[in-house]
Amino acid sequence: MQKKPVAPKYTLFLLVGIVLIIVLLMLTRPEPALQQVDLPPLQVAVVAVELGDMQPTQLVAGYLRPAQQAQLQFQVAGRLQQRLVEPGQQVIQGAELLRLDGDDYQDLMTEAKAQLLQELAAVERDKKLLQLAEGNRGLQADEVARQERLGSDSLGSRSALDAARQRLIQLQSDEARLRFSVNSAAARLDAMQASTRRAERNWQRATLTAPFAGTVNRIIPQLGDDVAAKDVVLELLDLRQLEFYAELDRITVAQLQRGQLIDVHVDGQTYSAEIFALQQHPDPDTYTYALRARFENPGLLSGAAAEAGLLLPKLEQVRLAPVSAVVHDDGQTYVFVVKDGLLQRRLVELGPRQGDTTVLLTGVELGEQLVSSGGASLSDGLAVQY
Repeated sequence: MQKKPVAPKYTLFLLVGIVLIIVLLMLTRPEPALQQVDLPPLQVAVVAVELGDMQPTQLVAGYLRPAQQAQLQFQVAGRLQQRLVEPGQQVIQGAELLRLDGDDYQDLMTEAKAQLLQELAAVERDKKLLQLAEGNRGLQADEVARQERLGSDSLGSRSALDAARQRLIQLQSDEARLRFSVNSAAARLDAMQASTRRAERNWQRATLTAPFAGTVNRIIPQLGDDVAAKDVVLELLDLRQLEFYAELDRITVAQLQRGQLIDVHVDGQTYSAEIFALQQHPDPDTYTYALRARFENPGLLSGAAAEAGLLLPKLEQVRLAPVSAVVHDDGQTYVFVVKDGLLQRRLVELGPRQGDTTVLLTGVELGEQLVSSGGASLSDGLAVQY
């Protein structure tokens, strides 16, 4: 007798039931017991805080500029007549650079000299006239005395005496005028000589000369341009010496002095320079102090970027640590000290630095063990070993 085949719907029900039973068993299975595993302490490298001496140096950025530079101007106005030099040309001190049309200034100088000569001649004339006037006045005084001795009884005698007296007064007036002219001659001559010298200087000022030996960097006006007095017309540089220029903070500049030697680094080369000037009052805008150090130019161009190593005063018996032990984070500076196998995060104040070593002013004690590197990935209280 043949068995009846199982209906398809019963087969489907059977499969669904089996799946449900499996899911139920998975959901209700017990959780495995968690086992706590103790991690070994983190291995770190440490270094002890030690006392030592340090000769700190500080690297500052700056640039090179000429030891001397001048923005030259005419002191008189006029039309540019000659360009006697061009940019890039080297000149000696006193060399003529530019020349204005100086005809008017030359005429004024000639006129002033002529007036001075006329005045000198007039003074000599007045001196001689004064001598004559003194003699005439003396003779006339004698005549008046003679007329007075003759008496004034008659009309003719009185008339002669009055005429003699009037003539004496006239001669006295002429003498006084000439004496004043002679006595004031020195002042008049001084004024006219000053005018002559001024006219001569103005004529000379129509030619611009080099105040020092150097190189012409640029010329502004062209031939035929009208130039006003005090307008910058030419830039002159003395490139025989260069000057390292930098701006420093108050603490750094207080540790330097004029005459001190520093190393200037330019394009991989090092040059010894002498501090020429140290600003003692800060710039009102940047509140920085200018440093200028000069050295002989070995062929460098002005304007190049440069760095200088500043040798600061030697420090004796200070707490030293490697720079790699210091962590900078969110404006704070700290180190990690290993204490009884745990890390302690300590805020520190840094002092000067020399190479890979820095001074720790506060925060640690002599002999304490610091994590020497990798502090940025550590945390306070972490168990470590070394």
